[in-house]
Order: sequence, then C-alpha cells, then structure tokens
Amino acid sequence: MIRVGGGKFRGREILVPPYLEVPTKEVVRMAMMNAVQFLLPGASVLDVFAGSGALGIEALSRGASKAVFLEKEPEGARTIEENLRRLDIKEGIVIQGDALESLRSLGGSYRIAFVDPPYREKRLYEESCRLLLSGGLLEEGGRILLEYEGEFPVPSLIPLREKRHGRTSFAIIGKI
Repeated sequence: MIRVGGGKFRGREILVPPYLEVPTKEVVRMAMMNAVQFLLPGASVLDVFAGSGALGIEALSRGASKAVFLEKEPEGARTIEENLRRLDIKEGIVIQGDALESLRSLGGSYRIAFVDPPYREKRLYEESCRLLLSGGLLEEGGRILLEYEGEFPVPSLIPLREKRHGRTSFAIIGKI
C-alpha cells in the first residue's frame, strides 16, 4: 500500500496491484503534483497506464474535477475501482483495456495527462505522446507528465522541464 501525499485525501491508503513492478514513489508524485499545482483546480486528468491509479487519485485529491484511468490489466482496473470506492470518489472513470487503443477511441479534452508505462517499453512513451498531442485529447495549455528511468524517452520532443529523483525522472511536455 501507498498513501496519498496531499490534498483532501492526504494520508489515506491506496491499494497497489501485486504485479505492479515499481509504483510511483511518494516523493516523485509530490514533485509532479507541485509542478502542475496551478493547473489542477477543476481539471480533467488522464492517468494513462494507471496501475494503482495513484497519480489520478492524487490529482483528484488536489482539486481536479475528473480523472479517467486507463489500465490494461484487469486486476489493476479492479484495484483502481476499489481505491475509488474506498475513498468515496465519484469523479473517476476506469477504462480497462490497452492504453494506446483507448487513447485512439477516447473522447474529451484533458488538461493534464500522466504517462507512466513500464519503463522498459520505450515505444509506449512516444506513441502515447503522439496520440495525446495530435488526437485532440490535450487542451490548449495542457501538460503531459512522463515518468521514466534513464534518458528522456521521446527524443522528438523537447520537455518544458525535467526533474530527477534518484533513478526516476519526470518530464513535462506542453501543448502550446
């Protein structure tokens, strides 16, 4: 289990599916949220490759109005649904299925998209960003936050900001 680090659910526990290799560490989640805190109030957020749903739940805890969670693994989708139920969150929608396929068919517009695929799956970063930026899913002024290990995984893009915490880094990509 991990805990929500800030906002109205601060300190509450979040279940993590047992298969999840590396849940986002609290220090990284806090740094990511602090980097976009001015965008969170009233935002619609997209948690791609959601795992436990920690990033989307953290955003809802800090004022986002809606979160859509994309998770391929049925056990992960059930865990996110259970986390939403335990926290009595009604503003979360869980979509179980392939994240890239979901991005291709998803409607709506999002201010923030969290992209955190398994670190070894480098192609998922580039394809996710392409779909978010060209598919009309990211609103003007919106941000994509990529969590990764090692080198920046989308060399065709220039991040607005990068930050490293131990072996984990995150970068912010903006739609201007």
